[in-house]
Amino acid sequence: MKIKTKITFKEYAKLLYSLTYERPVMRFLVLVAMIIVLWILFYYLHIFNLPKPVIYQYLTLGLILGAQPIVIYTTIRRIYKSSNHLNETLEMQMTDEEIKIEGESFYLEVKWERMFRIVEKPHYFLVYQNSLSAIIIPKKDLGKDGVKTLRQIFERLETAPVKLTRSRDEALASQ
Repeated sequence: MKIKTKITFKEYAKLLYSLTYERPVMRFLVLVAMIIVLWILFYYLHIFNLPKPVIYQYLTLGLILGAQPIVIYTTIRRIYKSSNHLNETLEMQMTDEEIKIEGESFYLEVKWERMFRIVEKPHYFLVYQNSLSAIIIPKKDLGKDGVKTLRQIFERLETAPVKLTRSRDEALASQ
């Protein structure tokens, strides 16, 4: 199977934000921010007899809801702009044994068995080479048949942990 793809900055940013905010510690921080927002609202609306929020609550709220997303965005932007691989149009060829990726400035050939982990997301397959670096395969460029074929390749792998998700339509069709 052969595809040609290019990941835009917008797609990359959405993917990395979703990966960042699915971590338990990030969800916990957002929960803390929501509790602080409720505290401030309930205090000023006189709904509950709560102590007056002090500067520390406002600072914490500003850091979690303001500074944190900005820092994440600037990091994502810096990584995208500095990476030759992310900015390039890629030709990917996937077989049962390996994936070959050809960009404008590089060529990569890796056996599936050498992969660290494979994860399916709603719009992408993420093929991790190590704990931090992943090959992003957009489903939109694969088509339905390509997605099925790639899932079958991944399901046969024995050396790398594979976490695939099935859409609701596929789950109903298999019953």
